[in-house]
Amino acid sequence: MNKEHFLIELKIYLKPLSSQQQSFILNKYEEIFKERLANGETEEQIAKSLGKPRGIAEEILQEFDITVPEKKIERGGWQEIQPVATNDYYYEEAPEHPYDYTYRTDDRPHHNGFVRFCQVAGVLSLNFLFMFWMIFTAIMLLFSGWLAAVLFLFSPILGGISVFAGFNDGTMFQLFLSLFLCGAGIIGLLILTPLTKFFGKVLKHYLQWNIRVLRGEI
Repeated sequence: MNKEHFLIELKIYLKPLSSQQQSFILNKYEEIFKERLANGETEEQIAKSLGKPRGIAEEILQEFDITVPEKKIERGGWQEIQPVATNDYYYEEAPEHPYDYTYRTDDRPHHNGFVRFCQVAGVLSLNFLFMFWMIFTAIMLLFSGWLAAVLFLFSPILGGISVFAGFNDGTMFQLFLSLFLCGAGIIGLLILTPLTKFFGKVLKHYLQWNIRVLRGEI
């Protein structure tokens, strides 16, 4: 089962939910596919590891007191699922639920001017006096690490040039040293790659938090 079939089948089983709730859940699983595809997995492997769409949908629908019966009705080659609610009012306006993630302006906290001033001043002070220097230091360390790793990676080229220029005991030492540095560069790249990704995610979340505070959403 590929991603398209997985999401279509999941959407069919989530039919009792509102379109907004369905979109949130489907977007969540689509993001899972994107992330794991980027890590080298195939769509079939991802779908198999996630489990059957029916099982996923049943767990979600249980939170709404809705069950999916075994009986299916065939229509034009598609299997239409007839939902059954454990109460007689599931089709009425549903109460708030964790899958309802619409943003409403009246949910934004209302702060007076002094509180807003303290929030903005506190965030700006934290950034300029502390966080800016930490972020700058981390960026410089990562940059230095990447630069050193790349230089080490290409060091065998210099060792090879020295061998062709003139063979002696010194050139052999330079060649072995360049190979050692190349190995160190490869190890450095393997370490720096996840560190850089992690730092990028942390920095992104921190910037988003700053924006929310400055907008008064917290």
